[in-house]
Amino acid sequence: MNITFPGITQEDMDYAVDCLEACKKENAEAFGFMHPYFAPGGHYGGQWWQLDSSLALAGYKWIDRKFAETALLNFIESQKEDGRICLWGKDVLPETAAGGDKLGQRHDASSLPKLFDVAYHILEGSSDISLKTAVYDMMKKYLQWWLLNRRDSKTGLITAVFEETFIPYLGCTGEYAPVDTNTEVYVGLHYTACLAEALGSEADAKELHSQKEQLKENINRYLWNEEKGAYYPLDIQSGQHVDCLMASTFFPLRLGIAPKDRQKKLVALLQDHAHFNWDTIPLTSVSKLDKLFTVTEGDYQGNASWSGNVWSLLNEMVIRGLSDCGEDALAAELAWKTVKAFNQNCAEFINPFDGSGHGVMQYAWTASQYLEIIIEIIFGIRYDAEGDTVTISPKLTKELRESSLSIKNLSLTEEKRLDVTIKNGKVSYLLF
Repeated sequence: MNITFPGITQEDMDYAVDCLEACKKENAEAFGFMHPYFAPGGHYGGQWWQLDSSLALAGYKWIDRKFAETALLNFIESQKEDGRICLWGKDVLPETAAGGDKLGQRHDASSLPKLFDVAYHILEGSSDISLKTAVYDMMKKYLQWWLLNRRDSKTGLITAVFEETFIPYLGCTGEYAPVDTNTEVYVGLHYTACLAEALGSEADAKELHSQKEQLKENINRYLWNEEKGAYYPLDIQSGQHVDCLMASTFFPLRLGIAPKDRQKKLVALLQDHAHFNWDTIPLTSVSKLDKLFTVTEGDYQGNASWSGNVWSLLNEMVIRGLSDCGEDALAAELAWKTVKAFNQNCAEFINPFDGSGHGVMQYAWTASQYLEIIIEIIFGIRYDAEGDTVTISPKLTKELRESSLSIKNLSLTEEKRLDVTIKNGKVSYLLF
């Protein structure tokens, strides 16, 4: 893959790929897995983590699609009988997490389920029906685990513990219903329904869509705070919102969860520099005006590092949400700001005031999402293997529209490559 891009060099792109290659674990058997996968990077060692190992595939599928498809088999093989996919390979959490936080629940924990989104978009570019069927069965079973084991009976919301949500909740299941986890399960219901339709399982698709609409209603009923004009986590026992304004408040922009009037309020809040640092290095993971706001440097410090630092995971989701609700100009702006912030800086998280990288300096999911945002958002490239079609719908800032940019020799399959050139906003391409 070769790139010509204002402010981004070929060496910058190669650096992100090299970061991913450094995190690749070919000796998967040593860690109890059958197929190669991505570890998080740095001092986290070679262990498999659900979130890291899935997010690393989001960008890497454009480098080696076969590897990405094969890596999905690890999620199938690691799935428990009840449908749960564990947080990490060891499956038992320590008593104390990073930053000295004590955990209330150490067993039967899963992870923020980005897997649904990642797996669907890998399968979208695959022509392997047996793989699609197997992964669909895994996704459906995993969804049912969330709905049976994490859903509150009164509100219908999904509750979460520890790294099933960020900021990680340190208590026990059934106590805390966060915005991010509920949105990700909604996204999971959506994409699993799309797979069901593609595989001809109309009854499944109908049921999944029904569950999706019910969850959407519950998110809007219980997580929206009309007075503050934002989405907040819910304390299940008290029925009150948790008073912390996180960047995940923008997640319900995804797939039209938030109604139009609320979208407008969220978009205004997003651009308020006083809250989420929009004019410089967005997004702070917690509002700068929130009492919890802090910036950590050096190694990952648990919850504190999710309370102000900038993370690619949060930005990518908000970019997608802006695009979903038709705010293409803002999606383009946040995409470009995110790419610049993480360029040659594929750190675990960054300081929102000076842009310095902290935590692990070659972090797999950051490198992956850097590539993903450039290829899928800024260039707007999407490949559908079933129809053998390529869609190119770039999201460009004014600066980029007035420039020339290209991406060449992009891998669609093992046999197919794509060149895309954008000059003064006009797209040309070559398939070969």
